[in-house]
Amino acid sequence: MYDLVIVGSGPSGLAAAIAAKRRGLRYIALERGVLADTIYHYPVAKPLFSSSREVELESDALPRDRKPTREQVLAHYNDVAAREGLNIKAGEGVRRITPSGEGFIIETDKDALRSQTVLVAVGGFGRQRKLNVEGEDDQRVSYRFSEAQPFVGKPVLVVGGGNSAAEAALFLSEAGASVTLSIRRSALDADDEVDEKKIARARIKPWVMEPLERAIAEGAIRLIARSEIVEIFPRSALLKVRRGLESDVVETECDHIFALIGADPDTHLLAEAGAVIAEDGRPVYDPSTYETTVEGIYVAGHITRELHMKNALAIAKRVAETIASQIVEKVKTENAD
Repeated sequence: MYDLVIVGSGPSGLAAAIAAKRRGLRYIALERGVLADTIYHYPVAKPLFSSSREVELESDALPRDRKPTREQVLAHYNDVAAREGLNIKAGEGVRRITPSGEGFIIETDKDALRSQTVLVAVGGFGRQRKLNVEGEDDQRVSYRFSEAQPFVGKPVLVVGGGNSAAEAALFLSEAGASVTLSIRRSALDADDEVDEKKIARARIKPWVMEPLERAIAEGAIRLIARSEIVEIFPRSALLKVRRGLESDVVETECDHIFALIGADPDTHLLAEAGAVIAEDGRPVYDPSTYETTVEGIYVAGHITRELHMKNALAIAKRVAETIASQIVEKVKTENAD
């Protein structure tokens, strides 16, 4: 019987594991992919959006004069995990969390574990949004961007108006791909009404926006605003482009499509365990303890409404310490009886 099972080994899961170990908990962290799987899938050899202070687990572990790269962050996390001797099982995804007696049964791909408490720290990007159009499949469309080299000299369509799409378009163009960027807004920094739904302003960072606008102005990247994909063919895609109150259909050549239109947290484990999921797609939890509506199941990281990485790390640590204190009190009470 574990005191705590942590689901996920991203920054928050690692911070919780460190705190759990230091407080003497019997714990394990389970990860369906590799350690820090979301960061592992970031673009190869490129800086993160976040600063070193936001993502590091120890002070001054990462560069201060620039944003850290994917490789630097992964090396830091692997080093901390090894040095601390953290109990992490990678490549073992959790299939189900079932309340049982005074604890939970955690079913994985390989085993079934018992634990008094569970901390779900699976991040906010578990379910990639899809285009939901005819012709869409995993051969033609990618929902993450990792490297540009396979697309050098090829026509590529990037869909999305945020940082991920903007950076992917730049990386692909710099590598020598012929890039078309499709956005639903009338401009990169515009707020528009589309189909009676407000499209929030694209939050493209200034250091990404400046080179992107320059690349578009110089013709290195073709921007198609007020557009959305309506169908995908083997060598092209059909875009509906709004022009005032009317719209045209434009066929765009593309060997591959990157649909970088965001992602949502994967809350199915929580929902199946009985936790209430709010209308915004995130779990309902106590804002002070981060315990869900199921006693003993907690959440931390970007699956919550705390989207600032630095705060998310602090919260994960605090949740693990809270669980440790509760278990200590429970043992004291049982011994007193």
